[in-house]
Amino acid sequence: MPRSRFVSSQNSASATRRAITGGGRSRWVALAIAVGCLVPVTTTVTDAAAPQASAPGVALASPQLELAAATSRPKLSWAPPAGYANYPVKKVTATTSMTTVSGRGGDVLIKLPTDRAVGPIMIADCRNAVIIGGSIRALPSAKVNGHDQRAIYVRNCTGTVHIEGVNIDGAVSGAQTDGIAANAPKAILQIQNVRVNGLRGGSTGNHSDVFQPWGGLREYRIDRLTGSSNFQGLHVFENTGPIGRGTIRNTNIVGTNDGTVSKGGYYLWTDCNDDYPLALDGVYVSPRPGRPFGQSVWPSVTHKQCAATVANGVATWPKDSSITGSVRQGRPSSGDFVPAGSVGQSYTSPGYR
Repeated sequence: MPRSRFVSSQNSASATRRAITGGGRSRWVALAIAVGCLVPVTTTVTDAAAPQASAPGVALASPQLELAAATSRPKLSWAPPAGYANYPVKKVTATTSMTTVSGRGGDVLIKLPTDRAVGPIMIADCRNAVIIGGSIRALPSAKVNGHDQRAIYVRNCTGTVHIEGVNIDGAVSGAQTDGIAANAPKAILQIQNVRVNGLRGGSTGNHSDVFQPWGGLREYRIDRLTGSSNFQGLHVFENTGPIGRGTIRNTNIVGTNDGTVSKGGYYLWTDCNDDYPLALDGVYVSPRPGRPFGQSVWPSVTHKQCAATVANGVATWPKDSSITGSVRQGRPSSGDFVPAGSVGQSYTSPGYR
């Protein structure tokens, strides 16, 4: 059976199924220069000033056009926490380093630039946190500050973390990164209208999961996620922390042969021993070229304990009562759930059901 690596070097086998909590707040340097190259490290944001009015002469989209564009798309399943618009605002601006946004035990509204992509983000020590719109571009490395790179990393939050409308670009030369990772056993994580593109990894480096709650979550909720990776996709089995519940809707993951392909190839990974309820609804996996669909999900069709059953391109797990729903082979007939260009710097939310 393939085995997942522990993301942090501080974890050990004895930490299995134990929630890991973070330490103090980061106060790290924005970036260092070594041997003539930029080395990714961490920066910590400061409170943002109040939003400024648009500069004279800057054209804005028509409110009617914006409304029409927003209402023509399906509404999302879960709204951000009530009152999030009044949370303290923190802006992320660093493009060549990781930014740590500390909620200091409270709520935070994280704003990304509307004119450029930023580097990876760690959301730490918050109650509720909200990101709506923006772009993140991976750094050209496998690790940041000695740990596996993650485009968004949620750590030690306790309320609801809402990530919506974000475009994550992993197709950067030299980059190995997870899309979204979490180590927050008390938190609810909502991922909606997110596109994670071009992740690259390998068995001896970063495994480059589209999503992995490796340290545990109280619940994760996914609606409209598109991701691609040459290694792994939704790595949602209980690793070093407990998971209370999972829902994955309207999600398609694409396997690629980009870069150097070294093992991997499982784009939904659960486990027979997981006891949390996982609901799958409208989930698609397009295997890596040349790899069978039945060997692109785990448990696979050859698993000895709770093998997948594949019929007419649909995988189910009849021997695992914790999983409801199915995974379909290929892509949705209408295309990616989150098409290229539909999210990122100019994103507007379609609203919520």
